[in-house]
Amino acid sequence: MSIPPLSPDQTRLLHDGYQAQMRGLLDDAARQYRKILKKVPDHPDVMHLLAMVRARQHRTDEAIALYRAAAALKPQDAKLWYNFGLACTAVERNREGAEAFARALALDPSLPEGMGMLFSARRSVCDWRDDAQLLAAIARAGDPARPEIPPFFTLWLDDPALQLAAARRTVGRRCAGIVPTPLPARAPTDGRVRIGYLSADFRNHPTTHLLVRLLEVHDRSKFEITAFSIGPNDASPARKRVEASVDRFIDCEREQPLETAARARSLGIDILVDVMGHTNGNRVEIFAARAAPVQVSYLGYPGTSGADFMDYVIADPFVLPLEDARFFSEKVVQLPDTYQPNDPTLALAARPGRAECGLPDTGFVFCAFNNTRKLDPATFALWLRLLMEVPGSVLWLLAGDDARANLRREAEAAGVAPERLVFAPHRPLPEHLARMALADLFLDTFPYTAHTTASDALRVGLPLVTRTGRSFASKVAGRLLQLSGVGDLVTDTPAAYEALALSLARDPARLAALRARLQDSAARARLFDIQRYRAQIEAAYLAMMERAMAGAAPDHIIIAPSAAEGPGA
Repeated sequence: MSIPPLSPDQTRLLHDGYQAQMRGLLDDAARQYRKILKKVPDHPDVMHLLAMVRARQHRTDEAIALYRAAAALKPQDAKLWYNFGLACTAVERNREGAEAFARALALDPSLPEGMGMLFSARRSVCDWRDDAQLLAAIARAGDPARPEIPPFFTLWLDDPALQLAAARRTVGRRCAGIVPTPLPARAPTDGRVRIGYLSADFRNHPTTHLLVRLLEVHDRSKFEITAFSIGPNDASPARKRVEASVDRFIDCEREQPLETAARARSLGIDILVDVMGHTNGNRVEIFAARAAPVQVSYLGYPGTSGADFMDYVIADPFVLPLEDARFFSEKVVQLPDTYQPNDPTLALAARPGRAECGLPDTGFVFCAFNNTRKLDPATFALWLRLLMEVPGSVLWLLAGDDARANLRREAEAAGVAPERLVFAPHRPLPEHLARMALADLFLDTFPYTAHTTASDALRVGLPLVTRTGRSFASKVAGRLLQLSGVGDLVTDTPAAYEALALSLARDPARLAALRARLQDSAARARLFDIQRYRAQIEAAYLAMMERAMAGAAPDHIIIAPSAAEGPGA
């Protein structure tokens, strides 16, 4: 159909709405677009723009309805289908999102980021159609002649050089034209270092569950802590806890990146810590504008920013040895134990019975509670072989309805009864942690291994078999196992992984001994010793600040364990 023309007055409204949208004045933009649609209700381009605004306002149902109506009127618009997919996947409607991304790519195969988003949406529901071809497209993410792929999706390939190339490419595009603002002279202080943590995930989110206790225990005699929130407020207990844990909490969700950078400079932030990297909702442009004298990548993204304006990345000797520093644009800071903080105060609910969780009364329970997006066909086939080798065993998974149907179909095609897959519904974190202890063995994914989920398993004494590779993301679970005194659960090939998992499933005495080691391990206690961790990361911050104050360029920093580090919550 032809798009109805706009009158001069409506064209002015469209211009004003778009300018407001670009400035982040979303209510004003929506008001102008709605005025147009009252007069021209079937204008797909205006519907598209209003849908984009509603998505940014987290009014997702309204956004999806607008996208659907606009797509019916203008089905050949690839960008419209792409944005429709984004709105769907933002609320875990991944099957619909995958269909929308596929429509977008059919119309425009060169659509930037389209292949990565289709890959992610399909992986989320364990729809492995064209999986090899999509991975091959991601493997070309560093090629400027190919469509751009979000760097996050390169974590599914164990290739740190590719991850660096993809990150550099994305940062180069997004930050082109941003001129760093000269930093003012350091304002007088009370002697404390001013640290800012910036995240879109100060809410009920795994990264916040890891970080919040550190925010609470930072040494306030040495550090002033500010949280910059660039994401939505879900009003959850996790959000409220973060707000209470810092000296200053600033909601920057509706600010433009350059406004947030100016705010950080005006507050005299010494070290601004990006807890996002290339995860969803990041605003790397804040750092491109040089918001603080020292800018640090930390925790949220297990890879490089690819940005020359990020000074340091916080890691540890296992996940990022110095010989791999060439794959990172930042200088490497190695904490002696692990880069990952953990909250020792997390409460567990009462442990449920097996029947309450849908598990059989008897039989071995393999557990795989990673996000289904991390699961690939080869790993799932390996898990099915384990089920066939261990009679009476079940595989316990976290998965949505669409993923469940696809996984059951895969199991049946491989000759495994679908009912041997047991699906756990999502539960509040204390209940989730309590039920994990019912499993016998956790099976990890590769190359994007368990991170927060590995800590969860170790917290409840659940042994975990992992496989490591070359990338940061592939090594996190391995480091946590080493630190917990069970480094013998770390493998480096698919065959070794499968053999170890099968051996443990067939040897109850060995598995019981492993669980006892985890329960009684003084080494494991180090993983949850937040005061020990606090002392290590604060030593890193002070070392960064010392170099900056001396006018020295960033360089690798290795933090040694201190005998003064003591246990505590």
